[in-house]
Amino acid sequence: MYRFLLQPRWLAFHMIVLVAVPVCAALGLWQFHRYGEHKSSGGTGEQVSAAPAVPIGELVPLGTKVRGSDRGRSVTVGGTYDAAHQLVVPGRRLDGRTGSYVVTPLLVAGRPAVVVNRGWVEGTTAPAPPAGPVTVTGRLEWSEAEHTSDADRATDLKPGQLSMISTPELVNVLPYPLTDGFVALTEQSPTADAAALAPMPPAKESGGGGISGRAWQNLGYTAQWFVFAGAAVFVWWRVVRREADERQEEHEARLLAELGVQS
Repeated sequence: MYRFLLQPRWLAFHMIVLVAVPVCAALGLWQFHRYGEHKSSGGTGEQVSAAPAVPIGELVPLGTKVRGSDRGRSVTVGGTYDAAHQLVVPGRRLDGRTGSYVVTPLLVAGRPAVVVNRGWVEGTTAPAPPAGPVTVTGRLEWSEAEHTSDADRATDLKPGQLSMISTPELVNVLPYPLTDGFVALTEQSPTADAAALAPMPPAKESGGGGISGRAWQNLGYTAQWFVFAGAAVFVWWRVVRREADERQEEHEARLLAELGVQS
């Protein structure tokens, strides 16, 4: 009764299902892995790692994004500041005062530029970065688009200003590729100029403690992909069962017709 399953069109149907199920399952497992990363970095605690500084390329290889488990890690990177494309992020408060973050791209040989938050300055006038090659040590951070609430973003922006330090926003402003995330400067060699910049405090998750919104989103996608995998199996079973039932009914109808002719 099930010999029809070996017909070419049915074999093609089997192959589609056999590919769809593991693909959906793999995507579900990947989303669950992302859920674990975002869960581990959720809450309102400061994201700072005690691990020693490593070159940024070890944590963010070319073409990849900052992983949740690497947020807060200390990294080093050498290059030359692009003073012509320096930007400020106004409306940021520090110790009860309002000022701006100074964001300067660092041009790095052999890889996309690295966005460096050189620190906080009162007002909106940013000091120029040091000229020539520098080595920056700082805290690796996600793009602020992923965890900064709307209440922390300035809206009345002037030329040369940004509402947040976000790779998706910066790629539309800067004329070269960028490494994902940014580095919050803690040390620099040679040292910065006389105009002091206060280091950016460790970022905190907006909202209450517990699992972050992105973690819940990843968990929802996990369930969605496994539902798709189960749905593919269910659809395959229903189609095969319906075809088998129809063929069985046709077979019984032919037998009855033959018996009717013989009688």
